[in-house]
Amino acid sequence: MGLRTILSALVTSGLLLGILTTPLTVTAANADEPLTPGLARSAQAARADDPPRRGADFPRMPGRCYESDGRTLKDRPCRITRYGKKRPMLVVWGDSHAWMYLPALRQQARAARVNLTLVVFGSCPPSLPLPRSRGFGHVQCEKHNVATFDWVKRLTSRRDEVSLLVGGFWSGYRQAYRRQQRADRDGTDSGLTTYQQHMSALAVESSPKLFEKLGRRRLDIDLIGQAATVPQDPRYCPAGREPYQCDLPRVRAMDREKSNRRWIKRNLRAPLVGKPRLIDTTPAYCSSETCRAHVGGVNTFYDDVHLGADLTRTLGDYFHPTFDDLR
Repeated sequence: MGLRTILSALVTSGLLLGILTTPLTVTAANADEPLTPGLARSAQAARADDPPRRGADFPRMPGRCYESDGRTLKDRPCRITRYGKKRPMLVVWGDSHAWMYLPALRQQARAARVNLTLVVFGSCPPSLPLPRSRGFGHVQCEKHNVATFDWVKRLTSRRDEVSLLVGGFWSGYRQAYRRQQRADRDGTDSGLTTYQQHMSALAVESSPKLFEKLGRRRLDIDLIGQAATVPQDPRYCPAGREPYQCDLPRVRAMDREKSNRRWIKRNLRAPLVGKPRLIDTTPAYCSSETCRAHVGGVNTFYDDVHLGADLTRTLGDYFHPTFDDLR
């Protein structure tokens, strides 16, 4: 993949949300970023008309989630399961690190007879807009989050049985934020684009403010914890590189795991009411020392920063308590 920052990979893969049903068509408007060779390579990997192969197991959204061109993901809540007026509802809000669990969530929703709705936007942490004084102009990600929060307020004011499940690539955003802070302190170039700097600042500085507002509304919310990723400079793997086919030391696949978990608990979970869960799926593919490249004959990774759909399809039990609360 060449020199890669973890957040630039997220921008790349997050854009796949707009091309999951089509070959090579990417809408850069979703990320306010131009198409790069890395994006084109990921789009090539996501060709829906390709035969199943190693590294192509990403979740598919229902056709109704796309615009009339069948290519662009609608920037609005999307019903994943058959809707029932009297059924309870789970809203999944997040970026591609929420979306990648769709196979497990869909199975659980069907079994529990729960309406499942996704509100996802690649490379966009659930957050509130940054103040203008921060130096960034408002981009589509911020508009999306404002609209989503307003929709959640309206939804929960007229319905009782609604829960939220929120996920984001917090470890990646935090890594990029630290990188930019070091560059600012040293007077050097971080290598991050303005958009990447913006998203990392949103996550670290403004996501906690969103959760404070959600907590004041006393909503039932669970959080998705950190997932393993391939480190930026993994050792050579003779079995294959994309996706990575060799086991990894947990300390490398779970970057700053304890620090990230502590940050999520203090900044995102603490403001919420009740006993919100922080869902950890890593026992399915990691031991205390090693994160495996394969589990039960399927790849752990889709790409360097996402789990594969064949794996996440097996993770439903980790989300069962969230759905069980809605029964």
